Amino acid sequence: MNEKAYAKAVARRLACSKARRDEFVRDLESDIASSLADGETWEQVERRLGDPRDVAREFNEALSERELAAGRKRRRLRAAGIAAAAAVVVVAVLAAGSWWALPKTAPAGQGIGLTEQEILGRAQEVVALVDAEDFDALRSMSTEPMQNALDATSLEAARASFSDDWGAFEAFGNAYAFEARQLWVTQEVVEMVAIYKNITVTYDIVFESDMRLSSFYIK
Repeated sequence: MNEKAYAKAVARRLACSKARRDEFVRDLESDIASSLADGETWEQVERRLGDPRDVAREFNEALSERELAAGRKRRRLRAAGIAAAAAVVVVAVLAAGSWWALPKTAPAGQGIGLTEQEILGRAQEVVALVDAEDFDALRSMSTEPMQNALDATSLEAARASFSDDWGAFEAFGNAYAFEARQLWVTQEVVEMVAIYKNITVTYDIVFESDMRLSSFYIK
């Protein structure tokens, strides 16, 4: 990654107020610029600074409880803002497409000749590839829009919004799947709990009728 990407990778992991985060990032960028001006290459600077995750972790460990509380509030507000924006989009789509037939549900895999266990197994495969950050394999099993959306930066940002350290994967929890039909469109929808050492999350995963991944959401 270049120096701008490095600073962004650190910034999105900082658990403090916006003002403190911006101040730290300015200082970091200033230090990088000064080092480059003194003749260091970016590769040398990056090695000296270390992994962005380690830089952010050391910074977070020194934060006061007040700053940590401010950071939690900032993330809650950001999440609420994203949810509100998504709600506006949904309302707009519903208003524009009121002619669309109401969706119908059926047992998972019924319309495409698969069992629920086969659908759930495919979803588990997706989670395993996400954990391994095997984007080539993920793209090979995804629709074109999903292929374009899959990248390491987006995944890191999504995971960091829950916790900076998920820990190792331990087990899958409760899971269910169903088939959604809307006019000529058939999709297989999965909700699956995944347990990691330090966090438990729920994945919402959607496959098209050819079992290509078309949606992946963490909550």
